[in-house]
Amino acid sequence: MTDRDTKSPVPAVTAEEAGFLRRWSQRKQAIARGEAPPEPVVPPAPLSASSAAVDARDALPLPDPASLTLADDFSAFLRPKVPAALKRQAMAQLFSDPHFNQVDGLDIYMDDYNLIPDMDDAYRGLLRHARSVLDPTPARTLTEMEDEAIAAQKARDEAAADVPEPIVEATPDAQPTDGAPSADPAEPDEPPISDKV
Repeated sequence: MTDRDTKSPVPAVTAEEAGFLRRWSQRKQAIARGEAPPEPVVPPAPLSASSAAVDARDALPLPDPASLTLADDFSAFLRPKVPAALKRQAMAQLFSDPHFNQVDGLDIYMDDYNLIPDMDDAYRGLLRHARSVLDPTPARTLTEMEDEAIAAQKARDEAAADVPEPIVEATPDAQPTDGAPSADPAEPDEPPISDKV
């Protein structure tokens, strides 16, 4: 047995696939030559019995949307050739039925919260009392915070005032404080400068 016998047979290419491959190859070669690829030709779809039935339904006149009930068939208004205004009228008639207008009690977005009245002073006092009971940490007001900041600054100022000034030690280059001139052997004695000229 040779390798040729063990290989699986290559499936035959159908005429439709061959046409696709030929068109693909032609487009690829045209692009390589720098030409515009030929546009594919789409053959018209053959008419079948079902499409003839659809065309016959499109020719039927539609009833007045206002006369429809929930038991009627609304699918005729959803066909592609029906004008948009007529579709909207039919859908409005359909969804105006009480069956579709039942309000869900769990819908939390349907209320207008702007209509809630303001609370009475008694209720506000009850909320303040509840806050003080449930949150025992005292709420600091702005004036209390300012008073604390002023007291802290005053304490810092007093602590800075209690610190003695540092003692500066004299360095050897400094002049003695008793008024005697320094005797530096490197500098010659100069006569004092008098104010008289």
